[in-house]
Amino acid sequence: MTDYVSIERAGATAVVTIDNPPVNALHPDVADAIASAVSTVDKDTDYRSMILTGKGRCFVAGGDIKYFTSIDRRGAAEMALRVQEMQERIFSLRVPVIAALNGHALGGGLELLLSCDFTMASSAAKIGMTEVSLGLIPGAGGTQMLFTALPAGTAKRLLFTGDRLTAEEAQRIGLIDSVHEPDQLLAAALTVCERINKSGPLAVEAAKRSANYRLRHSLDEGHRREVEIFSALFDTEDHREGITAFLEGRVPAYRRR
Repeated sequence: MTDYVSIERAGATAVVTIDNPPVNALHPDVADAIASAVSTVDKDTDYRSMILTGKGRCFVAGGDIKYFTSIDRRGAAEMALRVQEMQERIFSLRVPVIAALNGHALGGGLELLLSCDFTMASSAAKIGMTEVSLGLIPGAGGTQMLFTALPAGTAKRLLFTGDRLTAEEAQRIGLIDSVHEPDQLLAAALTVCERINKSGPLAVEAAKRSANYRLRHSLDEGHRREVEIFSALFDTEDHREGITAFLEGRVPAYRRR
């Protein structure tokens, strides 16, 4: 699709691959390319899920250090906002997004996976908020999003130390969902997507909207929003098809209507 990102169709799943050798550094232009790919997926209603992965030995090894040397305070703010905008597109994308960590996710790479719905990782991956080792802090939401994924003390430990976790360690603390052999990762992610793709597409999209709403609002507000989203599905053909297929003992034929 661009020099930095490609999209491949695997049935109803979009496989979006970051390709900015040697380590897939997150230059702002790479962030823009990811955002463009996400918009393409969002507009194509044949897609029911998306996998975000990287080419080579890294998912994203962090920000582009060379680029850092060319910017001042204002440039740093502009860069962070561009990356945040891209991550917001992933977070609010119509369909679920699985981060498939083919390799290391450090600094901005960890911020990127936190914007996805859940993460599956290669056993070779290392994961960490490493910015303090460069005299910086995360600038694209890391000091905020990490607290939705981890207990406060664990999140602060990772932020203050810059520790790099193995994939198994990251799974133990709940930062990633599952760990796979490197040559089996993409197949495992596609298998999960196949299960998502068989579900009612409007229902899956509604489930993501409702879950994401809770991440940014109180429990009481989340309950009220859930009722609105839940009840609206009763007006859809897909809901009626799902119920009818269940009663008739057959596979539903959803049409996203």
